[in-house]
Amino acid sequence: MTDTFLPKRRFRKYVRPYAWTLALSLFLVAVVGVLEAVFAVLVGLVVDMLGKSDASSVAIPLFRNFNLDIPAEYGIWILVLLVASAIFKAGAGYGSIASTAYFGQSVVRDLRTDLYHSIVSKPLSFFEDHPTGELISRVSSDVDRVQTAASETLADFLKQSAILVFLLVAVFAIDWKLAIMSLVLVPLVFYPTVWFGRRLRSLGRSNQQEMAGMANLLFETFSGNRIVKIFTMERAELGKFRHVADRVFLLSLRQRLTHALSSPLMEVMGIFVVAALLFYARNEIQSGRMTIGSLVTFIWAMTRLYDAIRRMSGINNSFQQAIGASTKLFEIMDSEGEPDHGRLEIAEFRHSIDFRGVGFSYGEGVPNLDSISFSLPRGEVLALVGSSGAGKTTVVNLLPRFYDVSSGVVEIDGVDVRDLRLRSLRDNIAMVTQDVILFNDTIRTNISYGNPSADDDAIRSAARAALADDFVSCLPDGYDTVIGERGLRLSGGERQRISIARALLKDAPILILDEATSSLDSESESLVQQSLQNLMQGRTTIVIAHRLSTVRRADRILVLSDGCIREDGTHEELVLRKGLYWKLHKLQFHDVLEDGSSTSEVRSPRSG
Repeated sequence: MTDTFLPKRRFRKYVRPYAWTLALSLFLVAVVGVLEAVFAVLVGLVVDMLGKSDASSVAIPLFRNFNLDIPAEYGIWILVLLVASAIFKAGAGYGSIASTAYFGQSVVRDLRTDLYHSIVSKPLSFFEDHPTGELISRVSSDVDRVQTAASETLADFLKQSAILVFLLVAVFAIDWKLAIMSLVLVPLVFYPTVWFGRRLRSLGRSNQQEMAGMANLLFETFSGNRIVKIFTMERAELGKFRHVADRVFLLSLRQRLTHALSSPLMEVMGIFVVAALLFYARNEIQSGRMTIGSLVTFIWAMTRLYDAIRRMSGINNSFQQAIGASTKLFEIMDSEGEPDHGRLEIAEFRHSIDFRGVGFSYGEGVPNLDSISFSLPRGEVLALVGSSGAGKTTVVNLLPRFYDVSSGVVEIDGVDVRDLRLRSLRDNIAMVTQDVILFNDTIRTNISYGNPSADDDAIRSAARAALADDFVSCLPDGYDTVIGERGLRLSGGERQRISIARALLKDAPILILDEATSSLDSESESLVQQSLQNLMQGRTTIVIAHRLSTVRRADRILVLSDGCIREDGTHEELVLRKGLYWKLHKLQFHDVLEDGSSTSEVRSPRSG
């Protein structure tokens, strides 16, 4: 019951701004309900008039002792009213659907926007626990279920509710005994309706989970299509997809069959009601207490009444599925976001970055970092080296607060980064990584991603400094060239230089280079190294590299192993010590120039 109530309560926030449209829809469906009852009465009058062989009057088929008679010559006006009521009912029905659609679509738009904002504001740990395909399914498939309930189903619910209320009044007005007999089976409908709702809700949740799994499988297969092809795993991936598709098929089939069972159940119940109604009405007509027109009005009203009740059962099923979907959405929205309790701003980075006794663990167990301490003065280049899993990337992830330290403190100019506003902190940091992330947009937009207001001169200047302007200018559409998903229409070196231009245009004083050249060939690496030199000028830089050739001329090198700093010094100092750095250097280099230098290296701007 609690999780059912929670989405209803949470939806108030989204309903409140559009309450006027809901009020308008309620008014219009009330008009529809009244006209539905009026239409039934008019049909009965027409039937009685057609049955009259003389010009006598006919009584309104409401209340047995109601004495208002209508002269038969007014029959033409009754027909006009019949047509007019049908037209007005259709217009009011359309208006109620339109206003409810506006209401539902507006609510869902706001919900989807809030969900997206909530997801992109989550910490990195959230994305590690939730596959991309699952999140895409939540934003699309689950919200679509809510959208259907909030617009189409809600409109039908309001309409059928109004029809049910006013027709209920009409059938009791015609003959309360007959109405009670006809409605005696209605309570039996509620239990199946509740059971169907619970069953559909359970099936809906399972189906949503399987659809999320399917979306994740599709995302991985499509984004990694080259790997699938080179390892000839098409059949294996097809097998996995068929397995998921079969589960979705079975759940969807059970869901559909359960949903479809409610209508036949109502129809069977209706047969018993109609049989009892006809048996009772025969005696009433023979005794003169009811006319044929009254019976037609009653049957018409009861048919529409039972149709409304039957449809309400399906409407409840749809709402139950929407509640199941929205519960999952609100669970995501309520999960913890990135903590941003800082109140301080970085006016200007002036002195140093300091790690003081920093410890960190991704979960329970052995810490990934243990008592890391170092200071990086402004303008210097610090290199982090070590084997895979040593903790290099974890160190740099703590600086922009992708994760928060488990112990110790990370400071910028003596201020704990947790006391800084996230936006202020990250505005002062640029990053170039091995896994280049570009967007399916123009080169211009990708370069100006961190600075959307930059003009063409600034964008071209950054591209020239990143050695990207030459190849961009040769493209058919130049800077307006769309580079495809993740920039796959460009080579690896070209993508990396675009990312360097993006970092240059951001013009942040702190720079993180995380394996920025490790995946490139020699020619591309040489060009990227030159552009990196331009990027590093005047910036405080942390370099992570497996290739020791890229860190030889750093001002300082930290050698990490098992989450601890094992060695600290310059390249020359560390080689002379013949410790862990020397061993790593010896393993990587077989052909070293006589002066001990390498043909490919990142130089500190201060080192020349």
